[in-house]
Amino acid sequence: MKKLLLICFTSIVLLSCQSKSDKVRNFVDMYNRSSSMMVSSMIKSSKATSTGPEEITIEVNTAHQGSDDMEGQLITSSFPQLIGQAIKSEKLGQELLDSGVKFNLKIYGADGRLITNEAIDQNKLKGTTQQDLNSIASGNATSSQLNAVLEVFNKNLPMEDKATGTKVMSIKADENNNIVYTTEVPESYKKMLEMDGAEQVIKDEMLRMPQIRQIFSKTEVLGVKNLKYLYTDVKGNMIKEITITKEDLK
Repeated sequence: MKKLLLICFTSIVLLSCQSKSDKVRNFVDMYNRSSSMMVSSMIKSSKATSTGPEEITIEVNTAHQGSDDMEGQLITSSFPQLIGQAIKSEKLGQELLDSGVKFNLKIYGADGRLITNEAIDQNKLKGTTQQDLNSIASGNATSSQLNAVLEVFNKNLPMEDKATGTKVMSIKADENNNIVYTTEVPESYKKMLEMDGAEQVIKDEMLRMPQIRQIFSKTEVLGVKNLKYLYTDVKGNMIKEITITKEDLK
């Protein structure tokens, strides 16, 4: 028993006496061992390397083709925060951040083109959300992270369709990771939406639109569950709610 206690005590002492360079090397090893769990339809591979005594570079190779602005904005606005929270959620990662180690994040497109090169440090990480490496791959981003991504689009709202008079007022994520579109409609559309069977007719028409499938595919990495469309009158009163799920596309 005394020998066992001595071994445990020695191990604890050795761990506590690790130098910063040892911790950097251990983090790099840990990241690379688990990076395969991040692979998804968007993330093809990722690796970490020690590029200095107090610097770690993380490279993420994505499937982004470069021709889709929405996908590009999604990557540049969400991935640094997601990777940052993944680092922060690991005890060793938090220790390195606290000690001033700089994490450089480089994200590449499918053609090897550098999409973004960003430094991640304690000052750039918002909130205290704990996000481990598995959650990025499995699509378990929080609603606050989704809303950080959607803020890119909300800056350009409201957006009006001149032909119909409808206005997209906001695009947000709810607590269940559904993307919620709030659309204001004029009086003429209000009467149409209130008719019996209107919900199914509109839903069937929306399911024929390729944009719906694209939204699901491009937000899969962030764990989006459903798309909700809330239709209100000019005073903000709810008229109709339509929900589209991935199963509806099958």
